[in-house]
Amino acid sequence: DANSGACLQTLEGHSDSVNSVAFSPDSARLASASRDNTVKIWDASSGACLQTLEVSRALYNISFDLTGSYLHTDIGAITLGALSSSLSNLAASVVDPKSPRYQGWALSLDREWITYNSENQVWIPSEYRPLHSAVSGETIGVGVGTGKVWMCNFKISV
Repeated sequence: DANSGACLQTLEGHSDSVNSVAFSPDSARLASASRDNTVKIWDASSGACLQTLEVSRALYNISFDLTGSYLHTDIGAITLGALSSSLSNLAASVVDPKSPRYQGWALSLDREWITYNSENQVWIPSEYRPLHSAVSGETIGVGVGTGKVWMCNFKISV
């Protein structure tokens, strides 16, 4: 509470430290990314876990798009499934984990491919594979273990 400084609620469900959190544009949901390789979508009012997404690496940057339909991450944008408001009343253990489907340009979870709509497009040789990355629209930036950074810009012809 902003006036009293009291904690309003504690959301429990991750098994390791949380690296990033973000509110949806309408403030109805909170997303959390953890070192346990999951992203959880929470109902901000009740604290119930609405959705758990399993990813194969820890994510350090997450944010909702303006519509709340996608979650932007450091490896690409995840399409969020339709979350019924009735799910708000379910316990976290009832919601089954799902694998995310990345939209637009992204990096594969094994970091070996640049993908478009979750389909492999460009193979990345081992010496260029990311330790850290960022995706912004059609541009991918990658930091590698040698201290080098590389960027690519992609266009899809219609």
